[in-house]
Amino acid sequence: MKNGWRKLLVFSLILILFEAIGAVLVMLPFYSRQMVFSNIEKGNSVKLRAYYDMLGDEGREKVQSYLDDFAATICKKYIEGVITYEEAVASLDAIDEIDSTKVIVDSYMPNVAANEFKLVMNDLCKANIIYDTGAIYNLSDKMDKISQRLNNDVREKLMIELVNDKYREYLNEDISAEELSAMCSLVADNSFYQAHDYAETILSNANSVLAYRNIYIDCQTMLEENDYFEILDICKQVTVDNWDEKYKDLFETLYITAYEGGKEYYPKELERLVSSNDKPKAVELMNQIEEYYGSEIDISSVADNMLTDWQKEYIDYMESFDASMNAHTVNTVLLYDINDDDIPEMFLFDIADINNSFIGCEVYNIKNNKCRHLGYYKVINLCDDGYLITLPTSGGSDEAYALTYYDGETLTEGEVCKKSGETYYINGEEVSDADYLSVRTGILAHASAYTINNSKNADISEAVEYIMLFENK
Repeated sequence: MKNGWRKLLVFSLILILFEAIGAVLVMLPFYSRQMVFSNIEKGNSVKLRAYYDMLGDEGREKVQSYLDDFAATICKKYIEGVITYEEAVASLDAIDEIDSTKVIVDSYMPNVAANEFKLVMNDLCKANIIYDTGAIYNLSDKMDKISQRLNNDVREKLMIELVNDKYREYLNEDISAEELSAMCSLVADNSFYQAHDYAETILSNANSVLAYRNIYIDCQTMLEENDYFEILDICKQVTVDNWDEKYKDLFETLYITAYEGGKEYYPKELERLVSSNDKPKAVELMNQIEEYYGSEIDISSVADNMLTDWQKEYIDYMESFDASMNAHTVNTVLLYDINDDDIPEMFLFDIADINNSFIGCEVYNIKNNKCRHLGYYKVINLCDDGYLITLPTSGGSDEAYALTYYDGETLTEGEVCKKSGETYYINGEEVSDADYLSVRTGILAHASAYTINNSKNADISEAVEYIMLFENK
């Protein structure tokens, strides 16, 4: 009986042993797969390889089917901060050890390395700002290692992105110019290609941004001082960075504010200048109002109060005058009161003739409050007693002079002398050379005795302003 129990016990133990061995044999592949993934997480390539080699073909195939998803999970944990960059890289390198496709790491590693590269660059930028030499050394070493995982094109692109990120933060006034400059300098020092040049450009842009933001501040003072024209000029000239949406809106609002402010302020200022008889400043302001506002501001009534009737007539004529339609070249205007009646005559001529023996002039006067054309005269001298020394209207010769008198209505030739070859004439009649010389000497003596000092003239394009500011002396 005892032997029977012993045999039963031995048989049971053997049966249990076989069942245990069977269970181990069944569970061993599952365990090995688990250890493969466990060692991937640990980044232990040696143990990983050992467990992987223990798997059969079916087990390895299952492991391979999970590798891509597992790599994605590792990257997700890294991005979420569950594991460090070093842990993520070790895990991906472990995957690469057994990856039959050899593409999984190439798919995921650049994203991990790129993210860490940007983080390290930002930390290095901060360390540079506070001159933390220990951190700079460690971070630089780390960046060098990360860079080995990235090709040049990717690195350049990442550094450009970093500069752009900082630049946008600077434009949003989230960081100082110092921090932007630190990042630009860091990028420039670590690149010899596109990123280097781009960092230099952004740094230059930042200086421009600082300049126009300071200008904007100055414009606030200008608003208080009613310098609207200057503000309008600034707004037209300032180029605001397209990314700087805040200041684009601010300058647009500033322009509208200045435009509307000037529209209200300048007409009143013009009236003040006219009432205080400050003619030069009034004319300057009128020109500016016309330039900036055109017909939006009607200043005709103010101009009428400031101008005499003869000025209005000359201005009306010159505003409709077309120099190209004139028979003679005209580019200069001169006002001079020949007969001293407080209403000047107007001479239009070509400034190029100023050094010739005579100047061809279109001459005008005011009669019955109308601008009248007196004719075309070749003027040798203007006198201050109502006379002009001119070439005879009958035509010139070797030497010819006419003493032309102005009576307030017309120009009339008085004594005329001319020499043609060896023949001498006075008032069209042939005379001796002695008589000719006597009249000629008298006319020239008159010109010398009564000649005027150089009078101010103006370009034909400035005729209106010239007439408005003219004052008889």
